[in-house]
Amino acid sequence: MDNLLRLQEIFRDILDEPTLTISEEFSMADHEDWDSVATVQIVLAAENAFNTRLPSDAVGSIRKVKDILEQLPA
Repeated sequence: MDNLLRLQEIFRDILDEPTLTISEEFSMADHEDWDSVATVQIVLAAENAFNTRLPSDAVGSIRKVKDILEQLPA
């Protein structure tokens, strides 16, 4: 499973929307429940799922799915 699909499962769980489909350009503006609290939850879940740590400065600038994907291991 590629990183986008793995991340999509995380977004579906955190945003409580089982049929949500995301793309690299999916942004906070595209979903009313994606706020700063959801961002922290998404980051923590992604770090756990991908067994990595995202840099703090990168976490503060997350606005799109692409911003997370750029920080994940290939």
